Amino acid sequence: MASLDATPSIHCYRLIILFFETTPGIDHIEAAVAKLPEPSAIHFAQCDAHSERASMWTRNPTGRLPSGRLALEYPSNDLDFALASTLAESLGGEAHWCLGASPIAHPLNEPSTFSGTLQLCCFERAEDLSDEKLKQIWFNEHAIVAVETQNNVGYRQNLVINSSHSALDGIVEELFPIEAADSLTDFFADGDNPEKMMNHIQRLTESSERVLDLERSSVIHMTEQRLR
Repeated sequence: MASLDATPSIHCYRLIILFFETTPGIDHIEAAVAKLPEPSAIHFAQCDAHSERASMWTRNPTGRLPSGRLALEYPSNDLDFALASTLAESLGGEAHWCLGASPIAHPLNEPSTFSGTLQLCCFERAEDLSDEKLKQIWFNEHAIVAVETQNNVGYRQNLVINSSHSALDGIVEELFPIEAADSLTDFFADGDNPEKMMNHIQRLTESSERVLDLERSSVIHMTEQRLR
């Protein structure tokens, strides 16, 4: 089980582009991103055989399950969102400008492909949750539970500030070892202890319901690459 970042209050901004039909090629992505200010990191994920192996975790109550995700990281909130939206549209995707936190730092420090899976969760907030309350509970309270109850080795939160299309409130990116793709015990970081596993599931579910509406939340596993 990974440990919580000692400085989760240090935030960045992320442009998250979601794809729902086809995903663009790497060359197409690189050419499009060159039209934006230089990001500090670029990550790209898409559905493949890992998604099939991890199908037990898929949730699609809204009928809008992403097939790919592009994430560009920036240190400040000064990206021209109109330009970003146009770029996303040129790639066939939807743009979401987000305040980002990383309770567990991304494990890829250079261009490479992660051996496990990226669990992508796109959600709308729980009923009657204000902007400030959502941020407080998700960033400062739920993050601790998510780290303590799962075998995640990377965990990034993206609080949506502006969207070009659908009204999402948050996008969660969690990286798991490949063994967790089809194993409850490997996913919930409990070893072979069924009682501990059930406790982790209960704690995580109760905490998640404080943040998001489970009936308006999609979940899919993908393969993650760092491009830059």
